[in-house]
Amino acid sequence: MDSSEKKGIFVSVFLMAESGELTRTDQSEIMNALISYGRSLKPDEVNDAFKSIRLGTRQLLEQTEKCIDSALDSVLEFNKAIEGVITKEKSLPSGATIGDDAETIKFIDSLVKDAYNFSQAEKLIGISRQTIKAHAEKGLYSLKTTKISKTDYITRENLIRYYRDYFKKDGWGF
Repeated sequence: MDSSEKKGIFVSVFLMAESGELTRTDQSEIMNALISYGRSLKPDEVNDAFKSIRLGTRQLLEQTEKCIDSALDSVLEFNKAIEGVITKEKSLPSGATIGDDAETIKFIDSLVKDAYNFSQAEKLIGISRQTIKAHAEKGLYSLKTTKISKTDYITRENLIRYYRDYFKKDGWGF
């Protein structure tokens, strides 16, 4: 039996389990398989073989119950973790992501304007204005500027990206 046949059997079993009952066709197939198997046995082996099938079926059901309980616990734990991530993400300042450290979040939280000139960026980041300007001119550390009335400005979003890239602080969003 190849993996696609096994997958088909599992899907059939799960669908039967969800409905909580066997269709007449399912019952007929099981009966035919048991009858065919029983007829292949010696007469003195039939009772023991069917008793073994009955006990094995009970064990399978018990193991299935344990698997269902474990799977349910795992799914509930996963959902709880996701809820925690969503709650934390909602509490972050705009532009911050779950992977940001406290220092990065503090920096992002300090950004109250939509755009900053090089002197303002210097005071916020602690890197000289000339260095920031050189990075912008060379396109280093993802730094891009926007010209407003002959003056280069760094948008809030670009300043956050620059800060993460320059200080190698990889925040990760969803």
